[in-house]
Amino acid sequence: MTGMVLRRSDPDDDALRAEAEQLRAVVRECAGSGIARRALLLGLSQLPEDLTRPHHLRLACAALDPLAAADRARRFGLPNGDIAIVWRGEAAAALRASLEAVVHLFTGEADRLPDPAALIRLFRLPEEAGPLLEAVEQSLLPSAGNAPAGSARAGRAPTSPLDPPALAALEGALAQADVARFVRRRQICERLPEGGFRLRWEKRGLSVAEIAAVLMPERAVRADPWLFRRLTRTLDRRMLALLTAPEELRGAGPFGLNLNIASILSPEFMRFDASLPGALRGQVVIDLLPADIMADPSAFLFARDFARDRGYRLLLHGITADLLEVFPLRRIGLDLMRLYWSPELARRDPDQALPDAAQIVLSRADTADALAWGREQGIKLYQGRAAVPGG
Repeated sequence: MTGMVLRRSDPDDDALRAEAEQLRAVVRECAGSGIARRALLLGLSQLPEDLTRPHHLRLACAALDPLAAADRARRFGLPNGDIAIVWRGEAAAALRASLEAVVHLFTGEADRLPDPAALIRLFRLPEEAGPLLEAVEQSLLPSAGNAPAGSARAGRAPTSPLDPPALAALEGALAQADVARFVRRRQICERLPEGGFRLRWEKRGLSVAEIAAVLMPERAVRADPWLFRRLTRTLDRRMLALLTAPEELRGAGPFGLNLNIASILSPEFMRFDASLPGALRGQVVIDLLPADIMADPSAFLFARDFARDRGYRLLLHGITADLLEVFPLRRIGLDLMRLYWSPELARRDPDQALPDAAQIVLSRADTADALAWGREQGIKLYQGRAAVPGG
């Protein structure tokens, strides 16, 4: 196994280019000889700037350690900051452990990544040697995205990560702020048999990016995952308090919320539940993050059963093609899954079963390809620019 990994900030690009060439040689050897291998590409070059600080990158590298112990495993750092691992055999347990670690590392970030499916890509060799070689070639291209962090981003003003005193100040500002101006809504629509779409529910949420830009522009609020988790719980409380106001729910249609599991068990949720009009009982969808479920399974089970008893529908949020086998919807006991569209879905292993089509919300449905694939699978619910009423 190679020793060099994750040198995104290393000004000596020659070593990384050498590793990319080694990876290319391994993939070509598999293609030429028919040797079966699996490969994983962690696309760290896709991450926002405030998620590429050294401690994030170290944690991302460590998340792949289970796979690094697989049979004949070799790990490669690429010039654009991505990491690849090639190994022999399925190594299902190691793969699952690494995928879960990556998901936990980027909890709460699924909506923010340019393309979550690009963060984790799995390949079977030699069948998928071409796409992996293409990714290696892309990493070797001279571009701003492939330059070392210190040079590519030297023109940007540094942003300090959120720390406990800053978090306390931000929470204090949120307590006084009118958060209604930061509420954003997204449509989840149903495909009609005769064509077109109709609105099924609206997802409501506070824009973290806008709140940070207005209330604390000098801080990177997502840089520390644990402090950010604490912040999202504060935002949950503010959103629930906003919805408790009678004028917010009077005449409202079905809607959805992103909530932490701890928030479902909070006094603010109890007040929200008590104020929910009878017409909306059974019409509210709660989105849960996979990492939140894994962080405290017992709390999840309690919150799941409590919410279901009160008539809420529960949705597993932010699932990509590579995570389908890690989070089987039926075993988790949730009602719906928000599945991110990507070309990898169409290329997935045919033996890899999808949940029931009625349980899937196909998200990032922005293209005709996404809609065509969803139609083939019998999916009815969509979120994205290509799936809007009248479209």
